[in-house]
Amino acid sequence: MNDNVNFEKIIKAEKRKKLFKAIAVSGAATVIIGGSVFYAIYNQLGIQMAKQASKQQRQFNIDDLISSPNIISTSQYFSTTKTTQGTLKSDREKNIDGYRVAYPEKNVTFNTHGIESASAQTPNIYNKNPATKEIIATNRQSQQKEPLFFNVKYEHAYQSEKDKKKLLAPSIPTHEAKTLSQLPNALGEVAITFDKRYSYDDIRQMIPKDVMINYYWLGIHSDKLDTMSVAGSYIGLNASDDGTGKLTEGAEVKAGKNDFSGYQGLKSALKQQSGQRTDIAKDGQRQMSKNLKTAKFAGVIVTGRTQNLAKLDSQKYTFATNVGVTTPIMPYQAPLK
Repeated sequence: MNDNVNFEKIIKAEKRKKLFKAIAVSGAATVIIGGSVFYAIYNQLGIQMAKQASKQQRQFNIDDLISSPNIISTSQYFSTTKTTQGTLKSDREKNIDGYRVAYPEKNVTFNTHGIESASAQTPNIYNKNPATKEIIATNRQSQQKEPLFFNVKYEHAYQSEKDKKKLLAPSIPTHEAKTLSQLPNALGEVAITFDKRYSYDDIRQMIPKDVMINYYWLGIHSDKLDTMSVAGSYIGLNASDDGTGKLTEGAEVKAGKNDFSGYQGLKSALKQQSGQRTDIAKDGQRQMSKNLKTAKFAGVIVTGRTQNLAKLDSQKYTFATNVGVTTPIMPYQAPLK
């Protein structure tokens, strides 16, 4: 009898051991498999985030080349807020005749699928005087004044259009450069809209030597886009920041590459951007020439001493002038011009 009882106890103990062992093995397998799946998912998310980060950085570089009128990106950096969320930021500034003036940062928050949010780039535009159609633009974040260009084709099309209902009433071209004579001992930037498009070489010869050419505006091909339609979306190239006003020819950039620079880089960037059905990019692409030597531009942004900028309204090639940022001259830093 005792032997039978002991035998049953041994059998039950063995069963419990096997059960515990099975549970342990099953638990270990679950942990291993679960960990592997988690790692695989986490790794895949990491790969997708890396791809998205690279894509956003590339788009930053395209935007910096295509549409940054006298706006220079000084740094780019990422910050991770969540496993599936990151932010790309760019510190920026303006070159005002050698003075570095802070400009609001640009940022975009993205996840594995694309952009979640981005900083607003379009300026606020107001009427300078309710009784007129003159306008003024300011930066949404800093409230700094933004320089504006005008579409000469639109102005002329409106004046000659028989059925004026087809076009909105144009904004009156401003002539703000001359007002800077009232602001002594200061530096400023002015957007000059030319009466027609000029070549790169012609522009460098006709712009006074006592101001600095910072930016070359490509202009607008369409006569249906007015000033307010394209404000904040100007297409052109920033010049060298040493006061010489030089542009570079650059080289064509293949899809997927990030090194956009120079006139050929602008052509490549516009081509790739217009593939996304961006109307402004397509409009700009229509105006690109074979190379910088044959290129023509519809305006420039120049910077310099206010007394020198004030003379720009009297130039024969000036259709309009519009003031941007101004800053006082400090006794410890001489301007470039």
